[in-house]
Amino acid sequence: MQLNCPNCNDAGPHGVHSAAAQRFMCKACGRTFRARAAQATTVAKPADGNRFVITCAVSGSPVHAPFLKSLQQYCRENGARLIVVPVAYRNPTSNLEKPHEWFAPELARYMTVERLELCPGVLLLADVPTQPTAVRPLSGLHTMSGDSHGIFAHPKIALESVPVAIGRAAKLVMTTGAITEPVYSKSKAGKKGEFHQVQGAVVVEWDGRAAHFRHLNAGKDGSFCDLDRKYSASNAKRISHRARVLALGDLHGVRHDPEVLEATVFGADSMVNALQPETIVLHDVLDFQSASHHNDYFERFRLRRAGNDDVYGELRATADLLGRIAATGAEVVLAGSNHNEHIYRWLENHQNAQDVQNAIVYHETKLEMLRALAAGRELDPLEYWVRKLLPGADNIRFLRRDESFIVDGVEYGQHGDKGINGARGSLHGMTKAGAKLVIGHGHAPGIADGVYQVGTSSQMAMGYNTGLSGWRHTHCIQYASGKRSLLHVINGKWRAA
Repeated sequence: MQLNCPNCNDAGPHGVHSAAAQRFMCKACGRTFRARAAQATTVAKPADGNRFVITCAVSGSPVHAPFLKSLQQYCRENGARLIVVPVAYRNPTSNLEKPHEWFAPELARYMTVERLELCPGVLLLADVPTQPTAVRPLSGLHTMSGDSHGIFAHPKIALESVPVAIGRAAKLVMTTGAITEPVYSKSKAGKKGEFHQVQGAVVVEWDGRAAHFRHLNAGKDGSFCDLDRKYSASNAKRISHRARVLALGDLHGVRHDPEVLEATVFGADSMVNALQPETIVLHDVLDFQSASHHNDYFERFRLRRAGNDDVYGELRATADLLGRIAATGAEVVLAGSNHNEHIYRWLENHQNAQDVQNAIVYHETKLEMLRALAAGRELDPLEYWVRKLLPGADNIRFLRRDESFIVDGVEYGQHGDKGINGARGSLHGMTKAGAKLVIGHGHAPGIADGVYQVGTSSQMAMGYNTGLSGWRHTHCIQYASGKRSLLHVINGKWRAA
C-alpha cells in the first residue's frame, strides 16, 4: 500500500503495524502512523513474481525466530517472495497494553493487508479478517474468491474443496498456518487455539500453465521439509531419508487416470521417484464396475456391449496395476475400502450364480471363502485373486476393516466411509476421534484438525458423480519428520518445473 509517512514523507511501501487500527510502520524512519483514509479493497492487485510463501502473524505474539529464518532460507533458495498477513487478536489476559495492535517488528517488511492475485486463478484475501480461535476458520469463505482458489490467513492449517462442474478439478480454499508463537488468552477458546495452531505456510508456484500449491509444516525447531529438500535456519539440503508414506487418492483400478499415475508412480519425474516413499497406501483399489450392485439394467447392457462385464478380466487388470506399483520397491498397503468390498455383495447375491459370463470366478471365489470359514479363518476375495495372479509379490499387504496401520503417530487404516458410532464418514466427523488420520473415500481433498483426506486417482467423471463435484487428483505425503502435506496433480504435473 503506497502511503507517505507524515514524519519523513517517505513513500514506502510501508509495513503493516496493526491491521485492525490501520497503522503502518515507516521503513525509512521506523515511526508508526495511522492511515485514516485507507480503505480495504475487494479488487485484487496482481502480485509480482511466480513463487510465493504465505503465512500469518497473530497480534501480541512474538515471532517464531527459527521458523522465520527457515522461511527466509527457503525464499533465497527458490526465488520466492515471503508474504505475512497480520491477524488481529484481542487477548484480555495479555501483558501488552494493546495486544491487538502490536505485531513482531521483524515481520513489518513482509506484511500486507491487500487482496492479491498471486497468479491466474489464485487469490490471497489478506483483507478478510479471521478469528484466530475459530474452530472452522473457512466457514462462510468458500465463495469469496469467486472462481479462483482462495487463501486466507489463519494460524490453523485447513483446506476444503469447493464443488465445480463435472470433469474439472475442484476449487480449493485454504488457510496458512502461523509464523508467530502461540500466545492466547487463558480461556477455553484460547487453549483450543493454542492446541491447534501450526507453524506453517502455503507455497504457491506458477509454471506458466497452472498454479501448484502445498503446505509447509514446521517442527518445534522451525525446520520443515518440502518435497525432496529440508530447510532450516542455517541451510537447505537434499533430504537424506526417504519419505515415510505416500497415500494415493482412491485408485479405482480399471478406471484410474493414466496421466495421474504417470505423474505419481510410473514417470521419470514422478512423486515416487523423487520422494522415494517407504510405504505406498492405496484406497479403493478395486472399482468392480464389471458387476457392481450399483449397475442398473441399462448400465449392465452398456458394459456387456463394451466387453467390460468380465469380473475375471477386471481382477486381472487390477492385479497387474498393483504389480506395477509394487515393482517400485515400496511396501504397498491396501486399506480396507468400500469398493474393494463390492465383490462381497456380488458373491452374497445367489442370483449371480446364474451369470454364465462370470460363473467360474463366482463359484471358485465362493468355494475358497467357504473352505476358509470351515477352517476357522476369513478370506478376502480380492486378496485371494491378487495372491493367485501375482505370486511372489510379498511387499503387498492387505488390511482388514478397522485394522490399524500407524506410521509415526498417523493412522492410515481408516478408509473414511464409516464414521463414528455408525455415522457416515466425513472429514470433519473424523476429527472427533482426536487422532492424526489420513483417509480417502470422498475424492475431495481436505484438511481439518489433524485429519487429511486425499482425493482420487480415477477419472473425474465416473457416472455416479452427477451434478457439481468437489473431486480432485490429490495425494498425501508424510515426510521423515512426520509432517504431512497434500500434493495435487494438475495437467499431468505434481510440481512446477
